[in-house]
Amino acid sequence: MSIDLDDEILQDFLVEAGEIVELLGEQLVELEQSPEDYDLLNAIFRGFHTVKGGAGFLAIDPLVNLCHAAEDVFDVLRNGNRKVDSPLMDVILQVVDIVNEMMDLVRSGEMPEAADEELISTLRKYTKPESEGETEESVAIATPVSVETENIKDPVEEDFKAMLAAAQADNVVGQPVAESGEITEDEFENLLDALHGKGGAPGSEEKEVKPPATESASGEISEDEFEALLDQMHGKGKFGKAVPDKPAEPEKELISKPEKPEEKITEVAQKVSKPAKKEKLATKKVGTPPPAETSIRVDTQRLDDIMNMVGELVLVRNRLERLKAQIDNENVSEAIANLDVVTADLQFAVMKTRMQPIKKVFGRFPRVIRDMARAMKKEINLELVGEETDLDKNLVEALADPLVHLVRNSADHGIEMPDDREAAGKPRAGRVILTASQEGDHIELTIEDDGKGMDAEFLRSKVIEKGLMESEAAARLSDKECYNLIFMPGFSTKDVISDVSGRGVGMDVVKTRIAEMNGIVEVDSIEGKGSRIIIKVPLTLAIMPTLMVGMEGQFFAFPLASVVEILNLDLQKTNTVDGREVVLVRNQALPLIHLKRWLVKGFYQSDEPVQGHVVVVNIANQHVGFVVDQLVGQEEVVIKPLGAKLEGVKGLAGATITGDGKIALILDIPGLMKSYAA
Repeated sequence: MSIDLDDEILQDFLVEAGEIVELLGEQLVELEQSPEDYDLLNAIFRGFHTVKGGAGFLAIDPLVNLCHAAEDVFDVLRNGNRKVDSPLMDVILQVVDIVNEMMDLVRSGEMPEAADEELISTLRKYTKPESEGETEESVAIATPVSVETENIKDPVEEDFKAMLAAAQADNVVGQPVAESGEITEDEFENLLDALHGKGGAPGSEEKEVKPPATESASGEISEDEFEALLDQMHGKGKFGKAVPDKPAEPEKELISKPEKPEEKITEVAQKVSKPAKKEKLATKKVGTPPPAETSIRVDTQRLDDIMNMVGELVLVRNRLERLKAQIDNENVSEAIANLDVVTADLQFAVMKTRMQPIKKVFGRFPRVIRDMARAMKKEINLELVGEETDLDKNLVEALADPLVHLVRNSADHGIEMPDDREAAGKPRAGRVILTASQEGDHIELTIEDDGKGMDAEFLRSKVIEKGLMESEAAARLSDKECYNLIFMPGFSTKDVISDVSGRGVGMDVVKTRIAEMNGIVEVDSIEGKGSRIIIKVPLTLAIMPTLMVGMEGQFFAFPLASVVEILNLDLQKTNTVDGREVVLVRNQALPLIHLKRWLVKGFYQSDEPVQGHVVVVNIANQHVGFVVDQLVGQEEVVIKPLGAKLEGVKGLAGATITGDGKIALILDIPGLMKSYAA
């Protein structure tokens, strides 16, 4: 059965329900750590209930049935008939996974199949109380609201009692109040006499009076009488005792459980409550209007279109900046300067609309760590820092998989078993700290653990053992370079293959993905203390600052975030190490890549210069020098897709238009290194 994806209500449901289910994953892991958090129990219950309601409106019955079964479990939990434990959380987290799968099918226009009956049966078992009777502890946890409400006093009842006390203080009531706290019939009659005058109370047998014209036929007191009663209660009448002004709450009994012969108390309670209700309704009519909505949902395609138009404006701005030098006119220069400011502000504002908090990615890691810890019998605590750091939505999505690999790597390779940690004098529970922060024009992410760290010698031996590097080359590696061996394709320190690691894939993919984002990744470690992995990525991928260079009349752009420095070198003083051409820079061997040699394969042929500019870039904590003919300067560019003829060429990430109107090719440095090596 197919689903109409053009239905606006369905799209709203998918957005809202997706956010709820994503939050449920975080809340469930938190609940396992704080099983007595009643507010969290209620929040999770409401989450399943909301998704169930929306799915029911859209007739997505499989989703309704599954959420309803989970909702029933949390109804039992919040009533205190069962306690939260890890096996129960395993089942509920499985439910969240299946709900996500069902929603993915709905997004693709398909009706999901019913959940496995065995899972539904397991959920039904958890709806049964653990014991026949609730313990005192469970009742206290499950019903804190009811305990608190016993101590909440009704404002009208309190005012009424205050009025009685004031009347007794002024000797209006001739007899003391009964020990039970309830007034006698005589006291009640005296109170009415004080309010209406001797014999003036409605229904008095001593003096027959006609009811006021404003009083209803039912015997209810009028609004004027009610105002007079309020005046007495608040200190304006003969009772003389001021009582704090409190809002009346209608439809509540003034005195609990009245018994004969005090039936008239109930009658007065009814008379008091009804005018109070009128006053409350009147207040609503002149109440403050609800605040206007401050946010709207916008299709991401619209944001991308706006960003593209801003990009075009940036290109025009760059073109005018070049022309400004040719036009010696102060007014033109001032106008272009103003345009530059406005364009920069507009660019920043549009970028902000595309920003999302990194929490969107961080939110999945409590579940990842929780599942891994249970599977490997480890104790791991996860700390998240800087969850509100914003970055481009495209980067948020692109960073998800690399970060999952790195966090799993820290939990698997870094954190030791609890007994081993205890023997080493560490706490049994390991720590993994995931941090995000904005540093200038880029985002810095760190994954840090307090595990066993890395052994540089062990890594050297492994890379030789697997045939990935010659022993002489491995011996020349520094400790930090050894740590970065984990990013080599096919490299793994695990001897046993598991579901988590051991296949030698994953970390090299991480490095490639981050490089595709024009980012860098670095590793540092102290044996026995722990490891730290640092990722740096630009704030956005839409508009990129670059270093423009020239080769054979063609312009190329290096992503500026990767550029370390620019050198002028004598290219005749080079050496060959491990089959690669290098040059000594500050007593360090710098590998060289001649951009022209790559061009020979692709486009041009010419003689190589003896002197040249070398652009030093940093890739995965490794410095490489690119030899170029001409340095043009820094320029912000907008990445455009390559045409059909250049699409798929290794070493090219896209194209752009320079300030003088020419086309420049944006270099993909990791791809270029692979192509050059081939």
